Amino acid sequence: MGAGGSTKPEPKVSTTSTASAGGRAVAVGTASGGGSGGVVRSSSGPDPSRKTSDPKPSVPKESIKSTANPTSDGLPEYWYHNKMPSNVSFDEMYYTQDKDIHSTFDELFKESYVASATRDRKCPTGEHGSTPGGCECVKPGGDPGLPVAFRTRRVIRVEASEMWRSYVKKRNVIRNRRAEGVEPMDPPPKTQSVVDSHSGMFAPLDPTVNELYAFHGTFVRYALSIAENDFNIDLAGSSTGTLYGRGAYLGESITKADEYAKDEPGGFYEGVFAVLVCRVTMGKMNVTSSDTEAGEKVKRMEYDSTCGKRLFRELVIYYSDQCYPEYLVLYQRVHAKDVEDEISNVLKRKFFMQVPLHWRNVATDLTKKHFRDHHELADSGYQHMQCLVNQARVAPSRKLQRVLRLEDSSLWEQFVEFKRDLRERLGGEEGISAVTSEMDNKLKVNAVEKDLRALMKRPCKFLKSGCKRGDKCKFSHNEFAAAMDDMGLAASRRLPVDELDRRLHEGFLWLACSTHDEAEEVSTGKSCKGTCFFENLDTALKEVKSKDGLKYAILCRVLCGVPGDDSSASDDKDCVILKVDSNNRRQVLIKESSAVYPEYFLELYSQEDEEAEKAAAEAPETAEAPEGGDEAAGFSNAVEEAPEDAPVEADEELSEEERRALEEPLHLGNGNEEIGNDELPVPVRDPDDISEEGSDPGDPGDVHEDEIRYGDDEESDVDPADLGPYWYIKRDDSGMMDGEPSELPEDAIACAEREAEWGDFIIVVDKNFKILKQWNQPKGVELRWFLLLS
Repeated sequence: MGAGGSTKPEPKVSTTSTASAGGRAVAVGTASGGGSGGVVRSSSGPDPSRKTSDPKPSVPKESIKSTANPTSDGLPEYWYHNKMPSNVSFDEMYYTQDKDIHSTFDELFKESYVASATRDRKCPTGEHGSTPGGCECVKPGGDPGLPVAFRTRRVIRVEASEMWRSYVKKRNVIRNRRAEGVEPMDPPPKTQSVVDSHSGMFAPLDPTVNELYAFHGTFVRYALSIAENDFNIDLAGSSTGTLYGRGAYLGESITKADEYAKDEPGGFYEGVFAVLVCRVTMGKMNVTSSDTEAGEKVKRMEYDSTCGKRLFRELVIYYSDQCYPEYLVLYQRVHAKDVEDEISNVLKRKFFMQVPLHWRNVATDLTKKHFRDHHELADSGYQHMQCLVNQARVAPSRKLQRVLRLEDSSLWEQFVEFKRDLRERLGGEEGISAVTSEMDNKLKVNAVEKDLRALMKRPCKFLKSGCKRGDKCKFSHNEFAAAMDDMGLAASRRLPVDELDRRLHEGFLWLACSTHDEAEEVSTGKSCKGTCFFENLDTALKEVKSKDGLKYAILCRVLCGVPGDDSSASDDKDCVILKVDSNNRRQVLIKESSAVYPEYFLELYSQEDEEAEKAAAEAPETAEAPEGGDEAAGFSNAVEEAPEDAPVEADEELSEEERRALEEPLHLGNGNEEIGNDELPVPVRDPDDISEEGSDPGDPGDVHEDEIRYGDDEESDVDPADLGPYWYIKRDDSGMMDGEPSELPEDAIACAEREAEWGDFIIVVDKNFKILKQWNQPKGVELRWFLLLS
């Protein structure tokens, strides 16, 4: 098998011996070929009489003794987790944000390129089998021929603490074992010059143990599955052959590694190939062109690795912790007949994974498997989200109870499909540019993105004392970012702000819910159509009531597209800007649910809200007058405290305005229809019964059962005596609204409590208008009983 041969995510390998300290043993097989040679003694001397395929023992021409500084075993400086203590665990992948990262890997590919093919390069047409030197289709000058270059599409850095520590531990074992020195690679690795000149992307190597960077070509989805399989490389080999035993094969040349890289014809990754750029400790190498016992010799500790010296130098290790796959590079093959302008246009567009990189399901092929999972964020993600909430300065302040990330393949596919359709509807690249330039000042939903980016930088240490560099400072001056530790900072860089397409006015917006059930409904995507989203979290939270002190904030990806002016119009517009507040933050109505992906669900608690809820629930039971006195309450103590059978004094004379209000249609609570007073679903007093003298017919003392009627049905069969004496009534600023009779006060109170969740003023009274319970009473609202009962 060559550099980057096919691997399996779940290796099933039986070991035949125990591993040395710091390593994991794997089964070592043999391949045909090679002869016998002289005797080679191992450093531990387990079997000095064992023959090898080399005619002479290898003698280092010039050994390099180990003088490595132990502190070099720390994490690379350019990692987001570089400040982590040794006992902290992390396992993440990041899109690299380095300015020149693509050009650096293009340079690495160019320096390691070799214009040759082997029998391991597959025929693209499938017409030719394994051919020495490659078939005619893949040779230089063929059709399509050997790739003439490899261009970087995307670079992902792997930061995994346990795998790094295992790698460092194994490197130290080899360093101690080979303290007398090892023979260096001659000539040096093809990757060395580029790696040495870019220390900001490649941590310094230890030449005393032949540490280097090498390539491992593979499938795109397998490379992504590293995140889901603890970053372990399968060392069991594959059907491509195991010339030097069963191990992990890497190459110093991108050309050789590319022979094993495969794209996904007809799928998402068509034309996109993957290579792992790995940090490898070779130690003492068995340099050979064909040694069927190479793996056995490493197992006996005669060597630490194998360097196969044929057309390409192939590097083979037999313990997974001798390799750390630091970068996953997605690239494109370039052939001689390709048009340079077309290649350049493709490379200008950022490439993203089919499934977001920070999802656990990142390697899943959506054509074969679907998923719907809620993943609770770890402490670092929790810490970052709490800082985001604090940054919004919500009032009252809220404590994050937990935060979940929704990974729903069906919703994600709908969202991606809407984005694709929107791009086509706007006329492709040229059309999008024209629309964007025309609307740029009108629609910029990037305020939440700015909030997120403000938490991505390391805090400036001069924040409190005052930084002299001001806006030019490369560190964050955000006061809330200063509250995050290094783990929280690393978590903030996982947020997919890099994935947003501003040309389509894609951004993050907030949505708020009162209950867990409402939030769960939003997570299905069914309730997002015609929904209002906010750039201001505080505004969004104020739109809903709390329950048990809890409110739910949902951070959504939203495609705002083209804005319109009419929320009720059935046009091709995607959103309506309803309001822009004093902080220039927008309130946006989204017309289509497919334009929304609800990704993060935050459960937020406020002690003030919970105390207010309890106080409101206890207020009616104590029958205390509300703050502001009887006048503000809208009713008198005499009415509340009147004996059950005692008459109540009549209200003052009706004004002309009140008389007209009585005769005008009333609006139901749902706001969808109008009905007249005589059509209310509760018994009302006929307006014609109002006396000319202006006496109040709502006075319970003037009420008679024979005066009660329902709508226009004068001959109603309903017996008022059967309706019971308890009523719940609700009203808003436009007048009295709805009401329901009940036999039992418990029934009336239960119905009224449900209605009160909509924020209207609700009361429950008995037949003498004694108030049993009330909700949401506004100050200065006067109660007119004649609008309710007769």
